[in-house]
Amino acid sequence: MDRNATLTTITTLAEQLCDPRHHVERIPYWDTNRNRKYREWRTTQPGLLAQLHEAAVEPADARNDPGPRSVPGSRPPLALEALSTHMAITAYAAHWCWSLKIDQRDTVEANIRALVGKAPTLDDDALTALASEMRRWTHWAAVASRWVAPPFEPHVPCPACQAVGKLRVNLRAQIAHCRGCQNTWAADDGSIFHLGEYIQAHANNRQAA
Repeated sequence: MDRNATLTTITTLAEQLCDPRHHVERIPYWDTNRNRKYREWRTTQPGLLAQLHEAAVEPADARNDPGPRSVPGSRPPLALEALSTHMAITAYAAHWCWSLKIDQRDTVEANIRALVGKAPTLDDDALTALASEMRRWTHWAAVASRWVAPPFEPHVPCPACQAVGKLRVNLRAQIAHCRGCQNTWAADDGSIFHLGEYIQAHANNRQAA
């Protein structure tokens, strides 16, 4: 294995989970002489874990709706999904810190940053496992927070656990995971394409029936 590449992967994934992202979009416009020019629109978006927390604590509909709040105790599916995903990542990060004898921090982000600091001291097997685990957390968070686009929710059994209606597929980000068994599929290992073929096969079978 390439340890430097794996360490870079772990650092990059931690940044996506924990740190704000700065986005620059070039917007075209025409000046008074009808020349095409561009202005930059700069925004800062929270890290994926912060987005999950915001969605769980105060769903987007509630933030945008000036009217009465919903009945206490009731939450839309997105809020519950964001909450459960945030709790799962928090628990897994805490377990990793415990297993590596790292003192627990106050937040999940701080625990993940502590894991990044510990990573260079790990042996190859543990380093590979940590990278895989953090990749899975990032996939979960990207899907549940609707980072790029609302997820596609195919009504087919999960190929891993057979639970129906649990798959969440972020089409633009090319990542997916199952809300039942927590398996993930992504473009970097080619698994998302096999999942796509599986979903298409089920759709074809329904049409034939």
